[in-house]
Amino acid sequence: MDFFRNVSLKIKLLGIYFMGLVLLGVVGYGFFIYLEIDNYLRDKEIFDKQAQYFQEKSFNHMKYTMDLHGILTKLYTSAGEEQLGREDIIREFVNNVLLFNDNQYAFALYDFSGDLISSSGSEFETLMNFSPGNRAKIVHLIKQAYETRIHGSYIDFAAKDEPRGYFVNTMYFEPLNYYIMSLDKTEAAEKNINSILKRKRMEIIKAVGFSFLLGLVATIIVIGFLFTYLRGMTKNINSITESIDALAASGETDMKLKAGNKDEIGRMIEAFNNYLQKRINMERFKQLIEEDQNIVEVYTRIFTLLDTFGIKNFAIYEVDDAKNRINYLNHEICGDSCTLEPMPCASDILIHADECRAKRLAQTVMGEPEYRSCPKFLGYDEGRKHMCIPIIIGGTAGEVVHITIKPEKEEEFKNKLPVLQEYLRNASPVIESKKLLKNLRETTLKDPLTGLNNRRFLEEYTEFLIAENRRKNTNIGILMCDLDYFKKVNDVHGHEVGDKVLQMLSAVLKSSVRASDIVVRYGGEEFLVIIKEAGDDEAVITVAEKIRENMQNYEMKISPSVTIKKTLSIGISIFPRDTENFWQAIKFADISLYKAKEEGRNRVIRFRQEFWDDHGEDY
Repeated sequence: MDFFRNVSLKIKLLGIYFMGLVLLGVVGYGFFIYLEIDNYLRDKEIFDKQAQYFQEKSFNHMKYTMDLHGILTKLYTSAGEEQLGREDIIREFVNNVLLFNDNQYAFALYDFSGDLISSSGSEFETLMNFSPGNRAKIVHLIKQAYETRIHGSYIDFAAKDEPRGYFVNTMYFEPLNYYIMSLDKTEAAEKNINSILKRKRMEIIKAVGFSFLLGLVATIIVIGFLFTYLRGMTKNINSITESIDALAASGETDMKLKAGNKDEIGRMIEAFNNYLQKRINMERFKQLIEEDQNIVEVYTRIFTLLDTFGIKNFAIYEVDDAKNRINYLNHEICGDSCTLEPMPCASDILIHADECRAKRLAQTVMGEPEYRSCPKFLGYDEGRKHMCIPIIIGGTAGEVVHITIKPEKEEEFKNKLPVLQEYLRNASPVIESKKLLKNLRETTLKDPLTGLNNRRFLEEYTEFLIAENRRKNTNIGILMCDLDYFKKVNDVHGHEVGDKVLQMLSAVLKSSVRASDIVVRYGGEEFLVIIKEAGDDEAVITVAEKIRENMQNYEMKISPSVTIKKTLSIGISIFPRDTENFWQAIKFADISLYKAKEEGRNRVIRFRQEFWDDHGEDY
């Protein structure tokens, strides 16, 4: 058994095939021989029955001949009383025989020399006249009958088309020295049963021999074809092995195996190449997203991936576990160009993340109109199906890829699904890493107390802000804000209350400006507000007054029984109207704030050049 395991595939297949041929020969030839022997036995049974039939036929024929002899004897005896001559006896004999004769037999009277005396028909006369050989055979029968008184035999007579065989009985009638000859006009089915059986046996021997030779030739031909095929197959297998070894040794991801033909081996090579190409594509995709600068670029690449899969109706949701919210990324990443439909799910999943079934279960959710597994999907009434695939990060759903499936695309999507899921699984650790880096970066750019951007953020964002402003050719309003008498809050109520006051101030600032504007905790109780696309001075002053009034009117409840109010002083500068240097514009706003403090606090002061002239040396 170990030897069989270790031999080459060619020898294994040849051995199996040879054993198969042997079994086929034993079974096939054995069955053939069985059929031939069975036919032989059946034929023998038939021939035995025919032999019995011929015996009965011979008996009846002999009885008929003896009846003829009896009639002739009776006529001869009565002829003496009636004084009849030889010719009268013969005539009476013929007439009497014709009364009970049937078409099966013919009879005739011959003398010893073989001359025909009389007959019941033309059969004997025709036979004798056809050839001398036939007359000689009749004469021979007469001589046999003379010696034995009665004689029966099967004789082949010459005929026009082919020899005809008859059973002939000859009986000697001594008083008249004539010979009664009767002929069975029906031909025998076979001349000789033993010869038929012998011929049948020879046919069986020939058939078996021919089958064996034919099978041997066929076996040799098939083995030749098989050997040729196996030689090519083993060559392909060796080539595959060498290619895989070379692939492993070189590490070349673009290397592919070559198939010599399109048989099973060729299809196997093609399947391997397809699998290898898929793995290569996945590795390249993973490498690309690893090299992407931030999570937004990774999301953009996933959008492109879905498009290459032919998936048009999709949405990607980002889960914010800290806030238990979900962000709809389609419009944020690529606007309306990456989806053919609005958000496919109910909007309440954005506010309460656990309303999303795929997020809550952290497993793929498949829904269809008949079984509405996710009540938040809005396409059931249109007969659509959907699949939500979570991207698992740290054991929970970090993102959810929602795909709406049209009925006519369902089978095509099912074929692509396993590969798509593999791509998303490969992307999971990269997404986790990018989000972690994003969160770490945000913590360095955010003020931990108020959640506002800090001064470091402003330093990194300034270049982009200036470039954007120049491109749009607009102004930027810069508001430096400071709480009035904030030190008293810390001294009277403590630093914990002071922190709460700063948090409330940050809330007032954010609620008083647009979402596109930027609020920065610049340091201590100082806050910087950047008004983008600010317009003229009046517009910026209006925003500043709004902030000041909102703060002035805001009641800060620092305990169940204590409520305080605080005022705000604001200094304004406008970039680039006041200066082409952005950081100098911030200094101008800071000088204006200082001026507001000097003039009594709780006021808004617009920068003027004399402020710099009076206090520029302080900066």
